[in-house]
Amino acid sequence: MNGDLRKIAKNIGWMTFDKVFYLILNLLVTVRVANYYGSADYGLYQYALNVVAIFEILVTLTDGRVVKKRYSQYLPEEVVISATFSRLLFSGISCMAGGIYLIFARQGREYKEIFLVLLMNAVILNCKFGMENRFEYLLQSKKVVIASDISAAVGCLFQLGAVAVHLPVIAIAFIATITAIIQFFIIFVQYRSAFHSGIIGRVDKGLLKEIIAESFPLAVAASCATIYQRCDTVMLGSMLSVADVGVYAIAVKLIGIVQIAIMPVQNSVYPKLITLFKINKEEYEKLYIRISSMLTWLYIAGVMVSFFVLPVAFKYLKPEYGAAFGVYKIYVLGSFFMYNAVLRAGHFTLINRGNILMFSQIISVILNIILNYFGIKIMGMYGAAMATVITQGVSLLLCNLLFGKDGREVFLWQIKAINPRYIFIRR
Repeated sequence: MNGDLRKIAKNIGWMTFDKVFYLILNLLVTVRVANYYGSADYGLYQYALNVVAIFEILVTLTDGRVVKKRYSQYLPEEVVISATFSRLLFSGISCMAGGIYLIFARQGREYKEIFLVLLMNAVILNCKFGMENRFEYLLQSKKVVIASDISAAVGCLFQLGAVAVHLPVIAIAFIATITAIIQFFIIFVQYRSAFHSGIIGRVDKGLLKEIIAESFPLAVAASCATIYQRCDTVMLGSMLSVADVGVYAIAVKLIGIVQIAIMPVQNSVYPKLITLFKINKEEYEKLYIRISSMLTWLYIAGVMVSFFVLPVAFKYLKPEYGAAFGVYKIYVLGSFFMYNAVLRAGHFTLINRGNILMFSQIISVILNIILNYFGIKIMGMYGAAMATVITQGVSLLLCNLLFGKDGREVFLWQIKAINPRYIFIRR
């Protein structure tokens, strides 16, 4: 057991290092890039990036947690090949939908060119899905981190070069695509070395149907989450200006610092929770609450520190981005609910209640669009931030109460996690 926990801790450490490394590089480069292009051009790029993310929601029909449940039932190579094929299939459909959107979009040529390049980037990113998923399942995220950090460093150097030689903002989109290609090849080389297999082969149609069927409610939930996380930016661009999007995007990037531990913990702990859930549900519950409590208080400590540190960072940005810190102070409150509910989606997947995630997110996305519409009209970008915070609270905590015993149980676990004494209650 201690060996398992050490592997989990090591895996979390590597994934957190990756996030920290990427964020430090990204923030340093973002300051330079955002200052050079200005809020209008930088906002145009961010607007296109968020619209592409909304079109890419179809790929969530291949959910990573569902895929991980199949490694004990099928040959790992079959799982990787089928999952990768599924991701690329839905990514291709997303691209076609994006192309149709561009025909009718009332945007300039520069926006459309950026959009097309980012669509291509999204397809390339999905090529590595199966390989990454298998590494994460085996708690070998070190492999993924190496690829991510090398490609991130190269991408940041290219962005600085683009600014130095005065390239237009579309160069940033091309650099993102080049970075994705580099990351794919590094992961592929490591995958071939570790398993002596590739990602091209026979697709198991039965497995494919299983993954898509079980992923469906989770995909609807993830799609709604993506929409309400991105629609504030898109609605800002539509109702106000892309310059406002540029300012808002800085705040969103800063939120990434606070949310740095979420994905590493989710991906590292989930394989262990799958095993523990099968053999001892009482111990599973205790571990669930303990991890949730640790992360809830990690968030609280992190946010307190950020309020002292970030004003210093803002001195290096142009005055036109000054409002971003005010947006951050509102937006960051929603991260509390994300940390508190870090294991929620995995739990509902384990008990085959993905419908809870689906319906709670459908409720949330409708609420978010309404709140954004009125919030942006009344308070501009501050209203958009408030809409996101309220939506996260409803989606990740309050909606649990609507779904019977299973939902109320998770609600109570999340409330208990607010009490720091559960951090010290060992299994």
